[in-house]
Amino acid sequence: MSQQQRHAVVVGSGFGGLAAAIRLRTSGYAVTLLEAREQLGGRASVIEADGFSFDMGPTVITAPYLIEELFQLAGRDSRDYVEFMPVDPYYRIDFNDGSSFDYVGDQERLLAHIRSFNPADVDNYLRMVKKMEEIFDVGYSQLADVPFDKLSDMLKVVPSLLRLGSYRSVYSMVSRYIKDERLRQVFSFQPLLVGGNPFKVTSIYCLIHWLERKWGVHFARGGTAALVHALARLARDIGVCVRQKSPVKRIEVDVRGRLRGVVLEEGEKVLCDIVVANADPSFVYLNMVDPKHRKTHTDR
Repeated sequence: MSQQQRHAVVVGSGFGGLAAAIRLRTSGYAVTLLEAREQLGGRASVIEADGFSFDMGPTVITAPYLIEELFQLAGRDSRDYVEFMPVDPYYRIDFNDGSSFDYVGDQERLLAHIRSFNPADVDNYLRMVKKMEEIFDVGYSQLADVPFDKLSDMLKVVPSLLRLGSYRSVYSMVSRYIKDERLRQVFSFQPLLVGGNPFKVTSIYCLIHWLERKWGVHFARGGTAALVHALARLARDIGVCVRQKSPVKRIEVDVRGRLRGVVLEEGEKVLCDIVVANADPSFVYLNMVDPKHRKTHTDR
């Protein structure tokens, strides 16, 4: 790289790390992506056994435009790297009484399914989905990419969250509209996709329902691994240096508090201007940054 070109190191090759590496490279940085394990993808890892592949984490794509954007930034066509296939139905929910519900994107088919369970809930659903779209417009469109670095940042949006009823749980919000208990489960299980309890997490997660209605649910042909491979190939094609089996031991900071680079477990130093850590934040601060260099994020 030229002496004028700034160097960025990305730690971790999950989807966030791969995306950050691609964005930094298209912004003019020289980029080195360091992955501790042999397999790329972070939580989107895959187990292969007896000729089969098993996704260990995420399996479906609900906002494909975010992935398309990465390829567009690099001047590439995503179709040359990976194929997305729409899923229909999105989900099939089976109940103990033998009934099942197909959750689909087409509204007329969806309303027909609801009607077969409880005709009165058709109008209830239409009122509920308007509320979910409103929650989406605030929780996703306005706040999804806003950093809340300070408590005051969060306090600014509290009035909007209160107006949306975010103090209620997802199940409580759905139950205000839907009367059939099975349908309540159909329209409140979405927080499980991100490890949340529908009976406890804030109803802001109701935005997932409208997210799926808006852009659909898609599957990468070949599974999650195919998408990981596609993004890794894109990164390499545009000049990102991708290094596997390169665990980072610590982030180096000089006596003046300025970043110097990272040190790998075997002792190699990689100098850089910025570090993007796509790893667990608590682990990064507690184990990779010396306490004297983080007066805000202390061990306590």
